[in-house]
Amino acid sequence: MDKKWYVLQSKPLKEVKVFDQICKKNINVYLPLIDTIRYWSDRKKKVKVPLFPGYLFVYADMDERYKAISNTFGALKYLVYQKRHAIISDEEINNIKISLIEPERVRIEDARLIEGDMVEITHGIFKGLKGIIVQIRGSYKLMVSIIEMNTTFSVQLSNAEVKLVSRI
Repeated sequence: MDKKWYVLQSKPLKEVKVFDQICKKNINVYLPLIDTIRYWSDRKKKVKVPLFPGYLFVYADMDERYKAISNTFGALKYLVYQKRHAIISDEEINNIKISLIEPERVRIEDARLIEGDMVEITHGIFKGLKGIIVQIRGSYKLMVSIIEMNTTFSVQLSNAEVKLVSRI
């Protein structure tokens, strides 16, 4: 049978577990990962995260496609487009692989934050203060105007250091 790349949806944060289970079934599966910085209250760490959160690519024929999802904890369903399983071309998969040769040039855009949003700072010395995003400067740099003690000042933060409070 003819093999194709299918898009498999997984439960949130279960992509790696699903990937490992499918690999053990000897089915070709691809999970593109990139490095990112995660912040905790006491540290920051570089971790690998899926380029497409919640999705993996399975290269399979009809039987393997079924085998890949059956009895795989965390696997939800195959993506469907126009009442058919979504198929990704070999060229598109190769383009993803090529783009990850220089992973520092790939970044996950956080479209949730826009200029004018009210945010709370969640990390660093300004933790707990609120402010308004006055400028977004690519590569996760935000200029946040903080209004405290009747004075306004701006601080440059990454989007991982703030959380959305309200949209103005």
